[in-house]
Amino acid sequence: MIAPALLCALGLPAGFSLIQRVSLCPPGQPDSTAHISVIIPARNEEQNLPHLLASIAASSLRPAEVLVVDDHSTDDTAAIAQRLGARVLTSAQLPPGWTGKSWACHQGAQHAAGDLLLFLDADTYFVPGGLARVIAYWLREQDRHLVLSLLPYHEMDAAYEQLSLIFNLFMAAGAGGFGVIAAPRLFGQSLFIGKETYFVAGGHAAVRGIILENLRLASVLRSSGARLICFGGRGTLHMRMFPDGFCQMSESWAKAFIQGATDSGGFVLASAIVWISALWSTVLLLIAPRNHGRPALAVVYLLLSLQLARFGRQLGSYRLLTCLLYPLPLAYYCFIFGRSAARRALRRKNVWRGREI
Repeated sequence: MIAPALLCALGLPAGFSLIQRVSLCPPGQPDSTAHISVIIPARNEEQNLPHLLASIAASSLRPAEVLVVDDHSTDDTAAIAQRLGARVLTSAQLPPGWTGKSWACHQGAQHAAGDLLLFLDADTYFVPGGLARVIAYWLREQDRHLVLSLLPYHEMDAAYEQLSLIFNLFMAAGAGGFGVIAAPRLFGQSLFIGKETYFVAGGHAAVRGIILENLRLASVLRSSGARLICFGGRGTLHMRMFPDGFCQMSESWAKAFIQGATDSGGFVLASAIVWISALWSTVLLLIAPRNHGRPALAVVYLLLSLQLARFGRQLGSYRLLTCLLYPLPLAYYCFIFGRSAARRALRRKNVWRGREI
């Protein structure tokens, strides 16, 4: 009985230290207008852009401009963006030492007309009233140094997407400040910031070569005096990340999660290791030939599954069955993480959207 008690004593608190509650952007309508430029870096995003641009166009409060930075797409990204009313900026050639996304965001900020900048990934979209809610919160705070970031609620249609559960949880834990100690570190999918604050801190130029630019940018902004706030996107900003299949999903998660683990901070990393150890140990002891107290272990397994369900439903449309069968998404996470670590050790680069990173 010692093993189950120890697993429960370590695993459940470690999980709750990573995520206690995912705060949501409060409802509201702006009581004044703001000059906002929406900046969307886009590389081969012809499938995603229509949904995002339509959600912005349907908003009760429209931004001053929507600027799509076309990062040398080989599909109809630019034509679709132009047809749907966006201003299209063709990215200049990628300079040495820059990632494609940071270079696109940097150019977008330089050409933006608005006093406020809202950076969005192309696979995100606002639910009705979502954009007005975000703008209302920023204006209500009356703090020109405020930097706001939302982790989009992960909408999933295909069964394979459910395997993202552990990745999604660690993304929220490492960047959102939703746990016990860790401070907000910003999410890469959205960034709402004053133009002056952005350029004073150095903007994306300060993190030009970093794949997960959001984590490093958070430190840069905080050092310049910015105040960072993160929210979950449920009911405000949603996303469909991997409509193109299992391989797209695996390539996306593999591209930078080693760096993300390093940049998340020692406390988050230690808690994650303890939590993963408890999750795996519970499964292995349950199936071990020797009886380690299976009834008690089954209770621990159920408690850990329910903890995962509590976290998962705040972050995406994860099913209870996915959480009850958590060894599957956990094995997927460990496989992708391990493969990424091996590639990094061998100095091999990953490929994302036809470009080595």
